[in-house]
This record gives sequence, structure tokens and C-alpha cells, in this order.
Amino acid sequence: MTSQSNTPVIIGAGVSQQRFDDPTQSVEAGALMRQALENAADDAGSRHALEIADAVLLPRGTWPYANPVSVVAPWNPEIRSVVADIGVLQQTLLSKACLMVADGSSRVALVAGGEAKHRALRSQITGITASDTPTSGEPDERLVPSNEILTQEEISRGLPVPARQYAMIDTALRRAQGLTAAEHISLLADLWNSFSAVATGNPDAWTRAQVDRDTLVNPTATNPILAWPYTKLHCSQWNVDQAAGLIICSAATAEELGIARDRWVFAHAGIESNLMVPLTRRAQMHRSPAVRAVGQAVQQHCNVAPADIEHLDIYSCFPAAVRVQQHELGIDNSRQLTVTGGMTFAGGPLNNYTLQATAKMVQVLRSNPSARGLVTNVSGMLTKYGAALWSSSPPAQPFAALDVTAAAAAATPTIEVDSDYAGEANVITYTVVFDKSQPVQCIVVAETGDGRRAIASSSDASTAADMAANDWIDRPVQINGAELLS
Repeated sequence: MTSQSNTPVIIGAGVSQQRFDDPTQSVEAGALMRQALENAADDAGSRHALEIADAVLLPRGTWPYANPVSVVAPWNPEIRSVVADIGVLQQTLLSKACLMVADGSSRVALVAGGEAKHRALRSQITGITASDTPTSGEPDERLVPSNEILTQEEISRGLPVPARQYAMIDTALRRAQGLTAAEHISLLADLWNSFSAVATGNPDAWTRAQVDRDTLVNPTATNPILAWPYTKLHCSQWNVDQAAGLIICSAATAEELGIARDRWVFAHAGIESNLMVPLTRRAQMHRSPAVRAVGQAVQQHCNVAPADIEHLDIYSCFPAAVRVQQHELGIDNSRQLTVTGGMTFAGGPLNNYTLQATAKMVQVLRSNPSARGLVTNVSGMLTKYGAALWSSSPPAQPFAALDVTAAAAAATPTIEVDSDYAGEANVITYTVVFDKSQPVQCIVVAETGDGRRAIASSSDASTAADMAANDWIDRPVQINGAELLS
């Protein structure tokens, strides 16, 4: 047990949610974030914690604010604001907040994020304007990603949409596992059915109705295929009005504020890889050495393997993200992989789900003080990866914010993509894009005879239909630059 008084602890965790058909009844995203922080203060038992907070850290969403702090934390116009652009891991903000309180540069740090995309959607549908508070100025600090997530070839050949890239990862993993297409679809149904079951018991979940296996196996008009093998219900639900807020301070500050000890949840470690290798340039599209490197760092620093951690929330934007993490972290299918119900069912507000999951994990750990909880997060197309270990019991050694980017880079083989390749190549993964239940485009990633890679697509309806109905894994195809010929 550490005796350090500067150990970071979450003292308050709160969420907020709204769901109105009339957008005029809904508040904007900044107000949802403010509500979440106020709920976190009530959870801690001290509104004073908000009043003395000197930093607020926010992951950027779709909201329009130049500097959101005046809407999110209006009680302190001088509070320091840090905004992380999309493409920066949410773990980066959590680790930064913990380091700030550990080194004394912040007495109380707030971390919050949220979306009001359901409000925006209802505004679009009804034609009723839902306005946002105008803001000015810039955050005191802005965090930006170092590289692009997508390549120009991926964008121009039909892969700018996350569902399509993750479908590609899932099919590549199916190939590596030797599964048939039918076995793959069944496995995905089992996995997402288990997430749905958890959501039914989560009062903060966006969708609490159980989704059965048959619904996940058999596409319908309300659950159409979007990118083979993914239906709508395999994808993150981001049209939500949800926010989360966390209040982080040192153990010494928590004592000074008189926060009850049973409210404290200790930060044991925050670990991340910021390696950015686009999907189609990864030699093993079904693997993530970054995930493995983060898992190894968890074990080395915290003396526990990820598979042995009692409570898990595995980032769940798409089934492929979960399946790759399971493989790299050594977590088997018998484990409950989420405390919320995941991003399809509990809700996946853009660039904020990790905070929602952490808020829920705080509740879980308070009811089981000796247990540990692992919350993982992903940025991009399984591009960057992070994780945090939390517990109501103090850590055996001081909190560490670890960056394993170098280890991930050393373990991640890459491959050349030939944009102009013409000739025969072997399909290693593929997806079919659907529109209104009809296959409209097929996309393949293939290996050439000289060990390079090609990306090609076709909008031929008969080819797309054939790829949707039959297994094209390891099939030889003819490619001419961006065009799939057969």
C-alpha cells in the first residue's frame, strides 16, 4: 500500500443524459457536461470541489465551441482549460489530470466530455433550430494528434468510414482464426448479445432493451447491413445526448475536503501507445501489437495480467476492436467484457465513451473495494490504444503514466501499399458496402505476388452481391490500380 499523499484519486463521478423528441426541450452538449460535473460533485458529497477546481480537461466532440470552458465550468472563468482534438486518446487526458494532481500543478482537476447529437438529429428531422451558446477565445492548451489516421488510398477507394475499416479488421481476424463466414456471424452475435445483456441492467444505458441473437444474425429493415459483416447493431451508437464528468485530486486534498473514504477510487496506472500506422499499411491487419504492449505494461507496473483483473470495460466501438483486444490481452470469451453494455447499447458519444465507462467503473469498484477495474480506449481504426487501472484500494506503488509507443512501433511490422498495382493479387480481407439493404460497393485488400499490398474497389452490383453471398477470402482477383476487375 502506498503512503504517498499525492496519489491521484477520483472522488466524484457523474453522468447526464436526456432524450427528447422536441429539441427545444433539450440542453446543449456543454450544459450536459456541466450537469455531469455537478452530478460528480454531488457524488463526492462536496460542491466545494468544483469551486476550487483549477483545471478542466475535455475531449473535443462535434460541439461548436471555440473554448467550451465558459459553458462547461461557468462558475470559474479563470479555470485552466485543456482540449484534446479528435485523434488524441481519451486516456491522454485522464493520465494528464492524474499527473497534474500528483505533481501539485493542479489541486482539483475536472475531466468531462459529452455530446448532444440526438438533439441535433431531432433538430434536423423536425426543422426546429437547436442553438448552442456562442463562445470566444481558445483553450489554454490544445492537444493534437501527430499524424493522419487514414491514407489517401483508403479514402479514395471507399474506406473513410470506420464501420468499413473495422469490418475489414474483423474479416482479417476471421481468416487468421480459420472461421467460416457463418461461424463468424454467429460469434459476433454471441459477443454483442452479451453486451446487450449488460446494458439492460445499466440505468444510464441509451438502449436497455435486450437484443437477441436472431436479430443480430439476420439483417432486417430496421437493422440493415452497413458494411459486411456488420449490421447497424454492430456499430457504435453515437446519436446520443450523454455526458460524463470526473473529479480528480490527490489523496491529501480528498482528506482536506472531507471526502468520505468510501468515495475514493485510486488511479494505479495510465498507459498508452500513440503509434499511428494506417490500417492497410499494417502487415498483420488482424493484430495490434500496441494492445499487447499496453497489456504487458499493466502487468509489469501493477503486477496483474489484464486477464486476471476482476472488472473490465473493453472499448467496443465495433466487434473487431473487442475481438482484437481479447486476443492481445489474453482475455477469453467467458469474461464479462463491459460494465456499461458497450457503445452500441449503452451509447457511444463521440470521443467520450471512455469517460462514461470510467464513471460506471467507479460505481462498480466502490461496491467491491478489493477489486480492480481496467478501462481501455481506442482512437482511430484501432490506431492508438490506451488503458487505465483503477481500484478503491490504494496502489502498491505510485501512479505511473506510461507511454509504450516505442515498444509498439518495434513490434508492428508494416507493408508497402502499391497504389498503381495492376495484375493478380490474393484477397486477405474485404467488405461489402450496403445502401438500403442493397450491396452497392465491394472493397478488397489483397497481397501481390511480390509481397506488397493493393487496395481496390468495385461498384459493379453483381460483383458486390457475389462478395456478400460468398466467401472471397484467399480468392485471386484482378486489380488495375484502384479498380477491382474480378
